[in-house]
Amino acid sequence: MMGCSGLRFLFAACATLPAAGLCGSGRRISTEYPRSSRRVLVCYLSLLLFCASATSHSQTVQGTQAPRAAADGLSQRLDAAMEARKSGDVAAIGLTSQRVIALALVEMAKLRLDQKAYDEAIRLCGESLEFEDAAETRVEVAIVSLYAKKPSDAVKQAATATQMDPQNALAWNIKGEALLRSRDYGGAATALSRALEVKRDAQSLYGLGSAQLGMGEKQKAAETFSQFLALTGDFGWSRVLVGRAYQEQALQQEAEMEFQKALLLDPATPNAHYFWALTSIQASAWNASPEVYSHLRAELQLNPRHFEANYMLGSLASTARNYKESDQYLHLASEVKPSVPETWVLLGLNAQKRGANRIAEAFFRKAIALAKNGDLRDHFEVRKAYTGLGRLLMASGRTKEAEELLNKARELQAQNLVEARKSLDAIDGKNEEQGGGSAAPFVPESDSGRQLYFSPLSKKDSLPKEDSLSKTSAAVRSPSGIKGKTEKHLGEVLGASFNDLATAEALQEKYQEAFNHYHEAARWDLAIPGLRRNLGLAAFFAGQPAEASHLLSKVVAQSPADAHARAVLGLAYFATKDYAKAARTIAPIADRAGQDPQLGVAWAKSLAETGNRRGAIRALQDLDRPGANLSIENLIQFGKLWQELGELDRAAQFFRRALVIDPENADAKCALRLSRCP
Repeated sequence: MMGCSGLRFLFAACATLPAAGLCGSGRRISTEYPRSSRRVLVCYLSLLLFCASATSHSQTVQGTQAPRAAADGLSQRLDAAMEARKSGDVAAIGLTSQRVIALALVEMAKLRLDQKAYDEAIRLCGESLEFEDAAETRVEVAIVSLYAKKPSDAVKQAATATQMDPQNALAWNIKGEALLRSRDYGGAATALSRALEVKRDAQSLYGLGSAQLGMGEKQKAAETFSQFLALTGDFGWSRVLVGRAYQEQALQQEAEMEFQKALLLDPATPNAHYFWALTSIQASAWNASPEVYSHLRAELQLNPRHFEANYMLGSLASTARNYKESDQYLHLASEVKPSVPETWVLLGLNAQKRGANRIAEAFFRKAIALAKNGDLRDHFEVRKAYTGLGRLLMASGRTKEAEELLNKARELQAQNLVEARKSLDAIDGKNEEQGGGSAAPFVPESDSGRQLYFSPLSKKDSLPKEDSLSKTSAAVRSPSGIKGKTEKHLGEVLGASFNDLATAEALQEKYQEAFNHYHEAARWDLAIPGLRRNLGLAAFFAGQPAEASHLLSKVVAQSPADAHARAVLGLAYFATKDYAKAARTIAPIADRAGQDPQLGVAWAKSLAETGNRRGAIRALQDLDRPGANLSIENLIQFGKLWQELGELDRAAQFFRRALVIDPENADAKCALRLSRCP
């Protein structure tokens, strides 16, 4: 292969239009395109693709110099792809493009993780693994699976990563975290201990301490948490994390002691009051004491827009039937996090209790709509919205929709019974409407509490106070993330790389793969020059003439002088037996058709099929010019077409010429009745 200038020479060598094999048996002419002639048209692919996509890559890289330091992995792969492109080595172009695609897909998955589009992130990582099965990518899948609350999937992926790279501390850490979520404390302790053997860091120590608590080894856990605090520093936020670990194991006294120490270290420690309140109310069977209210209000003094504290106070006020006070807290909570359906459920219940049915209906509908975007199993409280709305509609005579909603509420409750394995009040019970009694209310997941924190800690083995592990998910990104990498940039990289990969595959006559990857290029970047053209050409060679005609018809409409695209479009129409369109399409390049046997046969047969017998005869005569290098395949095609035109003597001449070259040719012998036809 060669660079763009060389491809111009190659293009010149390919100036004759692609030979469209039209060989077949019987009296009808097949429209199958022979494999041997396909490589000719690849010249047309390569001319545009390598030149255009090289420009695209160059612009992509040059336009993103700022984030290069944070994107060494991807930048190095892009550089390697550029070198391969300069060399013209088709195999190297394909390999380096695949490596760029693999990493760029992972980086795009990280953006989807930030957007909480977990299924999409997992899908992108899965696509990356098809190009490069790397331990780091398996780790990314495990991370996303944890966020998506799929710990078993996370364990599987992390375990595979540890097998591929036993020295990958992060893989061991995530495996341990996933096992913690599955309450396999022994397995978690083993994995986290292995992570610490590879690399001593705070997150593994914290996870190990949590696992030891789950195993009932309080003394070992206390020692491990001491090591954790020694590594991170004894700050308020780090004490809150330790308190969370105790709280999760229902160790109230130890948890409250840690929250108390956090506030002594720093009275303004975020979340200490909230988790102290949460620990206390959980330990008292969800009966709120004055101490609980005191801590929640103290949290709001530090941060009036603390979502969890506002929601909890709103929920408690609703249970106490203080609906006005409840609404104040809940409306503020809905401003902070409008996408949490449970807030709207409580607002709807409050409105229903006040007799404000129209307002209640609006809130219930909003809660239901929000919950539909996620897993309803994560939003069991939304069943109250189905119940409340169903009853409101039933009372107003909207029976059909009401019954559907009430049935959905029963379905959700049945699911919860199976999953939780405990009895709940009947769907029309009093406690369900009020959320009262000793039943545990919904507790929103805290962005400020214990989070996944998989990114490496500071190189100084300590964390600054303001960048604590208790921050939001923006501070807990997985490693190798490319900060400042925009989705648009990654889309351009993926589009250009899929485009190059497809071209390399087309040059190796892997047409179906090329067609698929041109489609992927279009998915990521529709602005790639000539992409529709290349996709249409690949579709034709991949045996999809209908798709090729759909794509190339638009190309030719925009660029009528593109003779190469026009030739393939004519062949595509011919292959689908749309002879009228084939004839109209080839007509402007009829002189070229007279120089190329396959295109010429398509032209002649299309004319014959559309009633232009004279034109068909003239086209065939032009093809049989002196010095024409006709193959056996061409001779058989010409003979069959002369047969269809009723020119039997001329047909016989071509069949005899074929037998001179191949005396055993079955088609020619059949046509001349020298042997029985198949």
